Amino acid sequence: ESVDVESKENDDDAGTDDIESCLRPRENRAVSAKLRPPFVNLGMPKMGSTSLHSYFKCGGHTSVHWLCGGGKTYCADCIEKAIKSDLLPLPYSTCKMKKMASYAQIDRGPENLVQVNYL
Repeated sequence: ESVDVESKENDDDAGTDDIESCLRPRENRAVSAKLRPPFVNLGMPKMGSTSLHSYFKCGGHTSVHWLCGGGKTYCADCIEKAIKSDLLPLPYSTCKMKKMASYAQIDRGPENLVQVNYL
């Protein structure tokens, strides 16, 4: 389902206006060598996904919050459609999602919790 982007805030660039003042992750080579993107937040709605999205963007990583497919479709709808089509849910789903380092919110609120229903 497409989203009217003008009526919804598309915050894919949140946290990049003042990149010098934002928190930076510490470089820990032992941990960094083991952790590889994508990082997918499986948390429930209202559990800090905006802060998580801003954190990754601030650190220079690609990130989407809840809108995927060029900011026109809910990530949850893209993931669900891919799963039902026997495709990989991330990143190359039926919604032409770009490969991201972080998917900060993959649900569509209580009505579509793909992280519970499918993943």
